[in-house]
Amino acid sequence: MKPGQPSFSIASQSQQAGLSLVELMIAITLGLILVAGLATLIANQSATRNELEKSARQIENGRYAIELLRDDIEHAGFYSEYAPPKTAVYAEPDPCVSDMTAWAPATPQLPVPLYGFAGASADPTPSACLPDYKVDTAVVVVRRTSSDLPITTSSAAAGTPYIQVSRCNQDTAPFVAGTTGFTLRQKDCVTPAALRKYIVRIYYVSTCNECGTGGDTVPTLKVVEFADGATTTRPLVEGIENMQFDYGIDTTGDGAPDGYTTAPAAGQWKDVVAVRVNILARNIEKTVGYTDTKSYLLSVVTGVPPIPPANDGYKRHAFNQIVRLVNPSGRREQP
Repeated sequence: MKPGQPSFSIASQSQQAGLSLVELMIAITLGLILVAGLATLIANQSATRNELEKSARQIENGRYAIELLRDDIEHAGFYSEYAPPKTAVYAEPDPCVSDMTAWAPATPQLPVPLYGFAGASADPTPSACLPDYKVDTAVVVVRRTSSDLPITTSSAAAGTPYIQVSRCNQDTAPFVAGTTGFTLRQKDCVTPAALRKYIVRIYYVSTCNECGTGGDTVPTLKVVEFADGATTTRPLVEGIENMQFDYGIDTTGDGAPDGYTTAPAAGQWKDVVAVRVNILARNIEKTVGYTDTKSYLLSVVTGVPPIPPANDGYKRHAFNQIVRLVNPSGRREQP
């Protein structure tokens, strides 16, 4: 090497030769553990969300069923301007029969505004008009006129039963109940009195929502309605598994219940002024790994046994509410 000439040295550089098989297997294992943890977390969150949704539907269905029954029971015995006198005779006709023979203005006679049947091993109504009735569940019947605006006699539909109430002191009858013969008048004794549609509704629990071939097995609150001259059966709320009623009887005539019973005797139905509605709602779908071992008491009456555990995968919740029959109880209140 000549003096003054720069010198160069070559340094050895270590190069990456890749992962060993052991390192690769460790990395894959750690990755799988992380993925499994994330998958478990997502699955648990999804399951929790599904359970919350099922519980929310169950609560919504139970409360909605209570609201439907409360609204109609409160209107039981609403017959427009007609207030039955204390001397009125009350009949307890077959609710499946839609004729108006229980109404007689001369007596006067009219059907009880509310009637019930205790649970039985088969449809408890006299004419068995409840399709797919669920055994051992109670049935309640509400009779009233429509709360919609009244109509004129010229607007009456043929074959539809109405109640017409007299406001004229010269009329010979306090009311007309039927499909024809609406001759009563207003206070001026000239203008025809208005009409209100007569309605009978039977609430019960069915074994299915969509019944028949290819149907389901979801217990459902349903109603059989007699109105507009026809009979219709409609599902109202899915997941209603049981329904029971405690009837408040007024024995002193002051409009307040003096005691509750699950089965008023014949002649006591006219004295029913309040109803405790008891509903048992269940999820529509089962919960994996859950077993319902609870008993449910759907009555406040002494001696009524609770509903035994179902021992299945459905979650349940009991709902109840006391409902006042505004019209029958209001007419009994002391001034």
